[in-house]
Amino acid sequence: MIIAGNHRILNKLIAGLLLSVLLLLSSVSFAQENDDLLDVLAYNSSRSTRPPVPEGDFQSIVIPIKRVQNLMMVEATIDGQEGNFILDTGAPHLVLNKTYFRRGKLSDGTSAAGITGAGSTVYHLLIDSLVISGLSYHNVDADLVNLGHLEDSKGVQIFGLLGANLFNELEMEIDIRSNTLTLHRLDKDGNRRSGSGNISSVPDLKLPLEVMNNIIFINGAVAGKKLRFCLDTGAETNVLSNASGNKVLEQFELQSRAALAGSGVQKLDVLSGRLKELTLGAGKFSNVPFILTSLAQLQQVYGISLDGIVGYDFLSRGLVSINIEKKELTMYYYKGEE
Repeated sequence: MIIAGNHRILNKLIAGLLLSVLLLLSSVSFAQENDDLLDVLAYNSSRSTRPPVPEGDFQSIVIPIKRVQNLMMVEATIDGQEGNFILDTGAPHLVLNKTYFRRGKLSDGTSAAGITGAGSTVYHLLIDSLVISGLSYHNVDADLVNLGHLEDSKGVQIFGLLGANLFNELEMEIDIRSNTLTLHRLDKDGNRRSGSGNISSVPDLKLPLEVMNNIIFINGAVAGKKLRFCLDTGAETNVLSNASGNKVLEQFELQSRAALAGSGVQKLDVLSGRLKELTLGAGKFSNVPFILTSLAQLQQVYGISLDGIVGYDFLSRGLVSINIEKKELTMYYYKGEE
């Protein structure tokens, strides 16, 4: 996990949870101990960014999702360079891989460190254009970091991450079974201009969202204790804080132990297992996969209490719509996922 050394101003995060647990146990067997896990990646900065404005002649647009294991990527073009970008609501805004974008300037007031040691330096770049199918943005603030270790792990080129503030004025509809991301334009009340589409008018699950500094949170409960989770489309597995309390940890069934290898020389132990029951709104989910580890550094970055992260394991249960403007998530369960 990379976090900035400047803790005086935390109200602007560059990429908190950049891939949250993007690589944590995506290719690791839970049957034995393993020392090859990569670090959670996150960092912050005091630099402010301008809200990007979506442009294009569409009411709704369907964008193919490329799947690499449990990682969701889409094709996008930045200043003429086309490549794969991670769909990552755990990042507040656009983040670029400095392997392919080298014109950036060092971000003022930002130093970087990792949860397991020293991390990468953060650079800033203003790009002319970002094009995702028929959707485009101009003059977008971005940050440059080294994502080479992610590329090596996945065996694909990763040009960057598409963070949450790119979708502030759009509703995101994620259909993992059909591998599509549908973006809907919104009216002044935050409703789709194109109407409700071809889905039921009554969702199986509706959750209010908390949006702080372009990071999305949802509230849940385990064993009756209320918990706050970061909603991260870039997380390939869920994460639970080991400081959640005995009442919660009693519901965690351990399956294996592994070591988290990060940007520093030290390693951090993480435990993999399942939560017997997780409540999100009116939904109750059983035997949910989770990683158990410390989130103390991440809480320091956010400046708020944080109990965990929910990602692919949750999003794969149904057709999910994320409306940041209305601060609302809805889900229509896939058959067999109720």
